[in-house]
Amino acid sequence: MNIYEATVIDRMHHLDLKLFKHQINFTCSLLKEKYGASILDTIDNILANIPRFPKLKIFKNGIQSLARITANEYHNLMKVMIFVLDNLNIDESIQNKLLKLYEDWNNKYLLSQYEEFTDNDLKDFENLIINWAQQFIKLFKTSSASKLKFPKLHSWVYHTTDLIKKYGCLNGFSTKTYESLHKDFVKTLYYLSNKQNIEDQIMKIVIIV
Repeated sequence: MNIYEATVIDRMHHLDLKLFKHQINFTCSLLKEKYGASILDTIDNILANIPRFPKLKIFKNGIQSLARITANEYHNLMKVMIFVLDNLNIDESIQNKLLKLYEDWNNKYLLSQYEEFTDNDLKDFENLIINWAQQFIKLFKTSSASKLKFPKLHSWVYHTTDLIKKYGCLNGFSTKTYESLHKDFVKTLYYLSNKQNIEDQIMKIVIIV
């Protein structure tokens, strides 16, 4: 059995909640090490002062105070982090490396949402993945206790395009469909129950509906 075919890539868990989470955390650690804790306050301040825009979450208190960041919040951070970093008063060399890293991340994330791939699309996607990974490793390897030995990083870099060639676009691997069904057909009914004999109550509600 090929473990990378048995556990196919789910974009939300692979990218939003893992690799991008690592990228944010390592970026903050790198900047804190070089410029002190005040740089994180500056990042929070920039995030808090982004003008309101439809469907864009504004982090009014920054991100340091958040005990847990959701996939949707990470997705919103993807939209703005490149501008946040561009507004920091830091060494130009480090800034340019981080900006390129986040630019490549956003480009490959957009490509990962394609419904269909041509051979050229797949080649571009593979090149973006490799370029991003090389930058990610070069910038953050020393910040990681495991030296970035993450299974999701390995599977993303070495198995993503092969899986697309064999099984189709990544959108078909997503658990979002089933998680949204869980919300509509389990959570909603759970809150309608009196929290006793829950399964029986849910089944009765479903039958009535």
